[in-house]
Amino acid sequence: MASGSGSWKTLFKLLLAGIALGSCFCCCGLGMLGRLADVDVRAPLPGFPSSVRLVDLGAVLLPSDTPPQRAKNYEWKAESISPPQHYVSYGLGEELTLELEEEHAALGRRLRYRSMGPERFTYNAPAGCTADMRCIYEELMRTNAEPVHALGERFVTSIRERGLDAAQAAQLILGFVQRIRYELPHDMPFGIIPPALVPAQDRGDCDSKAVLAVMLLRQAGIDAVLLYSDPLSHAAVGVGLPGNGTRLRLGGRSYQYAEVTAEGWPLGMIPPQYDKPRLWKVLALGAPTSG
Repeated sequence: MASGSGSWKTLFKLLLAGIALGSCFCCCGLGMLGRLADVDVRAPLPGFPSSVRLVDLGAVLLPSDTPPQRAKNYEWKAESISPPQHYVSYGLGEELTLELEEEHAALGRRLRYRSMGPERFTYNAPAGCTADMRCIYEELMRTNAEPVHALGERFVTSIRERGLDAAQAAQLILGFVQRIRYELPHDMPFGIIPPALVPAQDRGDCDSKAVLAVMLLRQAGIDAVLLYSDPLSHAAVGVGLPGNGTRLRLGGRSYQYAEVTAEGWPLGMIPPQYDKPRLWKVLALGAPTSG
């Protein structure tokens, strides 16, 4: 995105038969993880049929004395895994939440972010970021690395203990991110929610959720990139795994398209209105995502 240009955020709604769809488009003193439940298969949670069993990935509370009432609880399906139902709980304390919000606001001040109304803004883009928002994404990945890593450990533990392959691991993570409620972040600089706050607040738009997904996938050892289209006003994830469907290339590698705003959307399937490969950029974001 060029400096001084309008935001590329816009709301979309998709309909496809048989698929439930949603709507689109530093950290110090975190303490230790709260008491984490062992990954196991247990009785159904409220809201699931009595015959359904699920895998509980546990709870993450940062810092450890965060009241459980601040946690958001997520239930979702990963159809290629048995059992397919999964559950995880994630919450951040009030002080840590304010710290992450203030870091994001400070970034906006440094880059002279200015809102121009709903879904439009200007900022002074750093060198190398005049054509897209990669520097914004990389800074958020850096400042949010520790709390996102704590969440990612629950996925890594489950993947290892159950012997899931890379495709199953990707579906597990993408299904979780798809489950997070879609919301345009009008209250946040650059129209993006910091990745640790996306699951902590159960909200995010296309690029807010995509950055979180890239961080979690990489932590699980899966090559992942952010897919970005200014002309199409959308963002998604590219997954470096074999498979059918739409793929985009970066150098000598190709990446399967992964939609993160629509719950249950299959890996490799791109919504028809976005099936314009030449309008997409593949951003190999460079910030570390794990400790």
